[in-house]
Amino acid sequence: MSARTWRPDGPGSFQAPRDVTAVRDRTGRLWTRGPTRWTATGSHWIRWRTLVAEHGPVAEDTTRKAVR
Repeated sequence: MSARTWRPDGPGSFQAPRDVTAVRDRTGRLWTRGPTRWTATGSHWIRWRTLVAEHGPVAEDTTRKAVR
């Protein structure tokens, strides 16, 4: 399966697909999904549209299987 990518000005930049649980930003930092927001540190949470806008483009991390 190839990784999907989202850019700030592209489709999907406003709302994350339900099946995406982990992404990597342009620097390679791993971001994981909580119930409604995303975190790289576990203590600072941001919305998907902010993640894509400020840290994008982001690419789906297909190596992690997140538990929901």
